[in-house]
Amino acid sequence: MSILRQATTVLGARLGYVRPLYVHYGVTHRCNMQCRMCVVWKEGNAAEELAPAAIRPMADGLVEAGVRMVTLGGGEPFVRRDLPDVVAAFHERGSEVRILTNGIGPSDEQIDAVIAAGARHVSISLDSLDPAKEQDIYGGKDVWNDIVDTMRRFRQRLQTPPSVPIMNVCVSRLNLDELAPLVAFAADEGFCCSFVPISLSPSEAESDGFAAADSELAVRPQDHAKLDDAYAQLLKLKRQGAPIANTRRFLRDSREFLRSGRYGWCCDAGTLYFSISPQGGISICHHFPPVAQHDTPDLARHLTSKAVRQSAVSTRKQCAGCMRPCWAELTHAVHDLGSSVDAFRLIYQTPRQRIRDGKEL
Repeated sequence: MSILRQATTVLGARLGYVRPLYVHYGVTHRCNMQCRMCVVWKEGNAAEELAPAAIRPMADGLVEAGVRMVTLGGGEPFVRRDLPDVVAAFHERGSEVRILTNGIGPSDEQIDAVIAAGARHVSISLDSLDPAKEQDIYGGKDVWNDIVDTMRRFRQRLQTPPSVPIMNVCVSRLNLDELAPLVAFAADEGFCCSFVPISLSPSEAESDGFAAADSELAVRPQDHAKLDDAYAQLLKLKRQGAPIANTRRFLRDSREFLRSGRYGWCCDAGTLYFSISPQGGISICHHFPPVAQHDTPDLARHLTSKAVRQSAVSTRKQCAGCMRPCWAELTHAVHDLGSSVDAFRLIYQTPRQRIRDGKEL
């Protein structure tokens, strides 16, 4: 899908033509890592994952419903050897496909295969410039060089534009002093930087299946001055044109969330976006049970029905909230003019620009 078509889709939503625009599809819960902030790998089961033959008709229904952007995540999507077939199922139907990966382990052949199948974008996770700190976050495995190598191999193969390669940074107490330097590093590697505020569970028993309970990662009151300074630097860099994928609205909301746990936005789950489980259950968000299955008859009509939308409104009222970037950023792009400008400006920024100490070189 062209950049113009993406812009037209979001503009249509701003004008009131509201359709589901985006889905996050967790193609597997299996993972080759056991990161400290995540427990989804505990639920991995290859036997329950939807096969490409069942994914294709689901993709037909989603595109008919209005979906134009799809992220394939996990777990770790590259543990699926049929990942190119999953990519093709959506790309061949006109969806813009992004792969969300930890960057650990994919071979050149796997990377080439998903790009040939139609993957146009990639998001790769890197939380620190310190290999020892990254090793601690990744459960004791020395992975920093592997991740950076994967970033470089993707960057060599992806055409920019239209590709917008992103380096995802999970913001925790451990890396508050590294956020601005991470922007510079990402720019040097040809990536935009996206900052994801960490979300933790109070206990393992209260986990939603994704977030772990690790109080050492949580931002504490004594860290607030460092937090405020870090986000002030990010907002300054954003104003100067640094390749930061987040909107200014999201950065401000993230700072407040990390300080107080408060959420500063209203969710459109079940209206603008849906979440899909490895089994093919389609939910307004992974927090809640499915409102449809991959083989629901007349899927497009069902997902855009009044009944599903009313149910989504009722369900959202039961939710404590989150700071999930793919949800919040799309809501902002549709409803907030400043965020719309930020989102479209990002498309035209060159990910190769270099930033040092807030100055463009």
